Amino acid sequence: MSEAPPAPALLDPDFLRRLEQLTLISKRIFLGRLKGERRSSRRGASVEFADYRNYTTGDDLRYVDWNTYARLEKLFLKLFIEEEDLHVYLLLDTSESMLYGQPSKLDYARRVAAALGYIGLSSFERVGVTVFGDGVQSHLAPVRGRTQVLRFFEFLQHVSTGGRTALGASLQDFSRRTRQTGLTILLSDFLDPNWEAGLQALVYRKFQVVCLQVLHPDEITPPHLGDLKLVDSETGDEREISVSQGLRRDYGQALERFCGNIQASCRRYGADYLRAVTDTPFEDLVLRYFRSLQLVK
Repeated sequence: MSEAPPAPALLDPDFLRRLEQLTLISKRIFLGRLKGERRSSRRGASVEFADYRNYTTGDDLRYVDWNTYARLEKLFLKLFIEEEDLHVYLLLDTSESMLYGQPSKLDYARRVAAALGYIGLSSFERVGVTVFGDGVQSHLAPVRGRTQVLRFFEFLQHVSTGGRTALGASLQDFSRRTRQTGLTILLSDFLDPNWEAGLQALVYRKFQVVCLQVLHPDEITPPHLGDLKLVDSETGDEREISVSQGLRRDYGQALERFCGNIQASCRRYGADYLRAVTDTPFEDLVLRYFRSLQLVK
């Protein structure tokens, strides 16, 4: 395991100001509780009407439903579900395969993580980061508020890399260790045949899961033809092949099946899926595609 090269400046100031206008969308309420209270003015929290109960002496009259009283001449108190601060977990794959390309898949993924985390911190959500390769390697416990932005960015810029992709085992480990569920955003190239077991573990624990598959353009359309020696960046295994137009076409079809199976598994377990290629303008990914995914608004 080694420290990845420090990322270039993750986000420029102009883009940060644009991110401050966004919020992360949670599709469910985590650990809500019934309360007869007013709506909170604290940013990052909200309440939703849930039920009524009979008024009892000492209850706050501000939450009496006077419309119901006018019809039934009986006092009922409105109850609301108040959301806890949303916990946002960014799970970042830093295995050796993520170092491919210029910029690397890892650099692209951590910029995405930086943008999503900044949106969360600006909205006073709790944001944490877990870094994994052949297992969980490092962890930033959830932090809250803009005062934590520098600490959050510094963590992302100095993550460690190494080893094979052990996505399934790492996600299972994360789901066992994490007590508070929330919105979980997974950034990986998904080059682990056992990744689905990790998704199952997260869904079983009631996390809301978003899977962002990060690929390099060379992985979509290999640029070279002819005789090549391929070296597995994670195992060191070598293989000599001859790349023809036909073989490149077959590879493209196999890649589409691979990505399609990931998307189908996400759909089956109620997770969201988005494929991001590193030549996609970063701002478009965050401001356009994440909106279409209903991850931000």
